[in-house]
Amino acid sequence: MFRIAAAVLMLLLAGCGSDGSDETAAQDPVTVTETLTETAPADPGVECSTSSLRLTLPEPDLPAVVADVRRRVFEAALACDYETLEQIALEKGEGFTFSYGGEASAAEHWRDAEASAAEPKPMRALATILTLPFTRNEAGSYAWPGAYDESPTEADWQAVVDAGLYSAATIEQMKVQGTGYLGYRTAITPDGDWQFFVAGD
Repeated sequence: MFRIAAAVLMLLLAGCGSDGSDETAAQDPVTVTETLTETAPADPGVECSTSSLRLTLPEPDLPAVVADVRRRVFEAALACDYETLEQIALEKGEGFTFSYGGEASAAEHWRDAEASAAEPKPMRALATILTLPFTRNEAGSYAWPGAYDESPTEADWQAVVDAGLYSAATIEQMKVQGTGYLGYRTAITPDGDWQFFVAGD
C-alpha cells in the first residue's frame, strides 16, 4: 500500500513539474520577440543628424509621382537610410549627382559626411529642405529649397535661415557674391526621377 501511495505521489509531482516546464517554454518566445523588435540605429557608432528633428512634411501641389518620390526620400533621410536613398537615386538611371568629387557611391559619401565635422549634415539638410517651399529650376524640375530659384525672394532666403541650415551671415555672403544659393539643394523631374542632392558650386 505504501509503495502504491509513493508511486501515485511521484506521478503527481512529475505532472506538476511538467506543467511548470510548459509555462516556462511558453514564456520564452515572448522574451525573444521583445528583443527582436528593438530598433537598432541606422549606422551603429554614428548618431544620425536627424535624430532630434521633429519635422512634418507639408503637402504642396505636386504631381503625384513627384510627391511620392519626395515622401520616400524624406522618410529615408530621417532614418539615415543611405542605401535606400541611393536606390531611389538610381531607379531611373545613373545620372544622379551627389558630389563634385570622384566618389563612386552616394551612400558611402553621405555616410562619411554624416560622420565628419562639417555642417550642416546631409541627412538633416535633405529632410529639412524638403519641408520648405519648392521652385522650378531651369530644366523644369521641382527643386528645393525655394532659395535655389534663379531670382529668389527675401522670404526664400529667410526660410533657409529660419530652418537652421545656414546662418544669416552665410546667406548674406551668397547674396553679396552673386553666386545664388549654393547650399544643399535637390530636384525631382516631373516624371519622378530624383536628379541630384548636392551642395557647393
